[in-house]
Amino acid sequence: MTDVRVERAELDSGIPVMYRDYGDRVRMAYDPDQIAEAAAIALLCVQLPRLVGSLVLLGPGR
Repeated sequence: MTDVRVERAELDSGIPVMYRDYGDRVRMAYDPDQIAEAAAIALLCVQLPRLVGSLVLLGPGR
């Protein structure tokens, strides 16, 4: 299982999403002024197909 941390951040124009893959965990930041959270997660799954089918979304602080 891969732990995915999703964060909101003010990113440079034209860079709506950025992520870092550490193997057993992934850290992703998205700019809500440029892209919706669901679209950012979908893009992450395109880049990291191992997350498809195993991604479980938890609320803040979990």
